[in-house]
Order: sequence, then C-alpha cells, then structure tokens
Amino acid sequence: MGDAKESRYKKIFDAMLEGCAQLELERDSQGEVLDCRIIDINKQAEAILELPRGEAAGKALSRVLPALNEHWVKLSGMISLTEEAVQFEFYAKHINKYFSISTLKYDRDKLLFFFMDITLQKKARDALRIHEILFENAQDIMLYIKPEGQILNANKRACDEYGYTKQQLLTMTIQDIRHPSTIHEFDQQMLQAAQEGIVFESIHVRKDGSSFPVEVSAKRTFTAQGPLRLHIIRNITKRKENEKQITWLANYDALTGIPNRRSFIAQLEEEIRRSLRSEAVLAVMLFDIDKFKYINDQYGHEAGDMVLRHTATAAQKVLRAEDQIGRFGGDEFVVLQTNIKTKDDIIALAERLQEAVSKPITYNDIELSIKISIGISLFPKDAAEEDGLLQCADKAMYQAKHNGGGAYNFFHKPGSE
Repeated sequence: MGDAKESRYKKIFDAMLEGCAQLELERDSQGEVLDCRIIDINKQAEAILELPRGEAAGKALSRVLPALNEHWVKLSGMISLTEEAVQFEFYAKHINKYFSISTLKYDRDKLLFFFMDITLQKKARDALRIHEILFENAQDIMLYIKPEGQILNANKRACDEYGYTKQQLLTMTIQDIRHPSTIHEFDQQMLQAAQEGIVFESIHVRKDGSSFPVEVSAKRTFTAQGPLRLHIIRNITKRKENEKQITWLANYDALTGIPNRRSFIAQLEEEIRRSLRSEAVLAVMLFDIDKFKYINDQYGHEAGDMVLRHTATAAQKVLRAEDQIGRFGGDEFVVLQTNIKTKDDIIALAERLQEAVSKPITYNDIELSIKISIGISLFPKDAAEEDGLLQCADKAMYQAKHNGGGAYNFFHKPGSE
C-alpha cells in the first residue's frame, strides 16, 4: 500500500465511530482457526479496550479480550465457514464492559473486527427490564398517565382490580375510574402531583360498578414521551374496615353493642350543653343487676354474659329514639332521658325498664329471674355537670339496693324530703 493510500486508510480507520481491529487468523496444520492476531486497531478501539495502539499489534485477540474464549468455538466456527458478518454481544469481565461485536472477512486469513461499548445501553436495557418486571408484578395498581388524564400504561394488578383488560384501560382516562363524588378534587390533586407529588385517599370504581377506597401516590415524571404522572394506587378496603372496627371498639361495648362509658359521657356532656341553652330537664338513670355476682358464680361467665346482653337488649326496646343508653362496665348500665315534660315521664320509663329486663330468660334449661335497681338524678336540680349527675344517680341506686332492690329511687339531697 502506497504512503498516500495508507494515510487515507489511517484517516478513515480512525474516523470510524466503532472500535475496529484488523485481525489475521492463526491456523493449525489442518487449517483450523486457533486464534486471531491483531494487526492494527483504531483510536476508538484504543479507548474501548484501554490498550495503546502500539502495544496492540501482534497480540492475540484471546489475550486482549479473554472473555471471548467462552465464545471462541462459536466465533471460530462461523469465521471458518462463511465470509458473512458474525454478530453477537458479550461481557468483558476484566474491564467490566459490555460489547456488541461483528466480524467481516475480507481475505481467507484476514478480517475486520468491529466492536462497540454498549455498557450504558445494556445497563439501561437491564434497568428498563427490571422496571417492567417490577411494574407488571407489583402488588399495587400502577398507572402511567398523561397530564390530561389519558392512561398510557397499566399493570396486571390494575386489570385485576378494575375488571378491565389492559387494552380497555388504555382507551380510558383516570377520571373514568374515579367515583363521581371525588371529581371536584381532581384538578387540585393533579396540580400538587405535578409540583411536589401528593398522597391522598379517593374512591375508585370497577367495571361492574362497585367502588372501593384507595390511597393514591401521584407524582410527575419526565420520559422520552414527555411529562407523565405515575400513579401508585393501593386498595385500602381492609384498612378502612380495621379503622372502622377500631373506632367502633373505642365507642361501643364489645359484649352488648351499646355505647361504652367514654361514648356515653361524651353524649351526656353534649346533651347538658344543649339543655343549658333550652333550659330543658334531663334524667340520668344508673342501674345494675341485683345479685349478678351470684349468677356468675353459680352458673358461670357464659350465663353472666347472656344476662348482660339480655339486659342491654331489653332496655333498648323500651327507650324512645331520643333516649340514650350505655354500659359503664361490669353489670352497671346508664340511661339518659331527654325531652321530659313531667316527673311522670321519668317514672314511666323507670318502670318500663324494670318490666322489660325482669322477664325471665333461660340458660341451659334453667330459668333466671332478673331484677334491676335504678338510681335517678335530674339536671339541673341535682347537679349541673356530668360527674355530679352520675354521682347522684349512683347514690340513689345504692339506696334502692339497700331498700331491697328491684326498685327505682330518685336522688334526694341530705336534709331534703
């Protein structure tokens, strides 16, 4: 090759975007390819292989790229049999790089060896593949959404939860799967999602029309397709049920289902505030079950629980809608009577309670006779606040028990009639 031609060849060789090496095949006595010897490499190859050009000439390719030994049978076989390009990818562990390789024979024992460093592309592809695996198999609903709401991608969980196929979801908007009652919040929520991201609760609707509560984490992200929002959506039905159960247990007695002490006192406080404005009279009736300890000891706690449930149910049946009942613990109950016109209204309710509760019940073929003792205090006559009313009713109840039980008794201040 003349100097001018060689100069042009060097310029073209070094101007290539790919790494390129000229190789000469080494054969054994039977003509089988043993290795490839480097004749020359270009500037791109120097950078990719981290090998100076002057040191590359004469080296065996298998020593420069030892990872190729794993592919040598495949590579040498294809080189020996064809002059067409051979192409594949491999990982060079010693320099921690991925390469895309192609070879082209231009003579019986000479070939060009092209290689590109695809490490970044490979890592990007791997990251995308991992993302796709995580996206598709996530336990939460995941949706990619255009700024205006069009669904661009949906994972398997989304299809399972909403009852639509993926193809159907991709023709819909996020607004289509939100409950109509939540649409007024949409614009503000999506504005926050585009700014700093947002986590909020909402209600979504399935294909069959049923709805379920969700927690949505929404944030804008930027992709080759432009700005998108990623919505990670969790079905929180069980959480809401648990919250509802916790709230119920905080306010109601688990055995009888009526308000507990805490809830009843809150209702009493509210009713006192209302009565102060209207100057109405209230009656607090505190009662317990006579000889309840005997029932528990004689027949066991199951019998005692049955008696408590009976007492609560029977008492509720004779109350008016505006009256309230609560269990204070043990066998102690309390009733709040409102809208009282005369003392006869109070007496009538006390007698109804006694009659309803005293109806015999049967436990294991044994008839149990139940009686209650009721202590009654009045607002504002006896006390002007809840603690005072309860203390007065308690004193009146114990006076009723002292007199033999099974009766009601109004609180009387010491020295009064």
